[in-house]
Amino acid sequence: MTQKAHRDAQAGLTLVEVLVALALFSLIGLAGFTMLDNILRAQSGTQGRLERLGQIDRALVVFSRDLQESDSGSVRHDETGITMNRTGTGLLSYQVPSGVLLRSLSRRDFDQQMIDGVNSIRLRSLDSAGMWHDSWPVEQTQSLGLPPTLKAVELQLGLREGTVRRLVDVPAGAEE
Repeated sequence: MTQKAHRDAQAGLTLVEVLVALALFSLIGLAGFTMLDNILRAQSGTQGRLERLGQIDRALVVFSRDLQESDSGSVRHDETGITMNRTGTGLLSYQVPSGVLLRSLSRRDFDQQMIDGVNSIRLRSLDSAGMWHDSWPVEQTQSLGLPPTLKAVELQLGLREGTVRRLVDVPAGAEE
């Protein structure tokens, strides 16, 4: 009759059992660390994009507000930028020198960088006859011989991420 070696219940763990437990714990820890690292990388990439979107949105909101609060008769634009006379602020301009959308207040000699990474700017104006113009003001409408009224301005920015457009109604250009 063979006798089986019985272990005492209070003897503890064998070396093999401890090594297996350590190996399993190491694998679980490595998987957890890898998952945490991936989550942190995704969060930092998302945070950068959200900051960029915030910067673009703030600039477009300020541009819209400036245009809506300006005298429509003072709005002038061409392929290089736009100038307007905003109530309470004075002469205000938007231009893109060296890849930055720049907001300039002439009365205070103040330049504000709105968006960086701007490749191009395009402005168009919608007149009271429903015609689009690449520069403003225009001389006169052919049919009536009267100068047209400004209804809206479209700002189109070519950014490194793509093209952004904003159409702004000009309240002073409403039907009279």
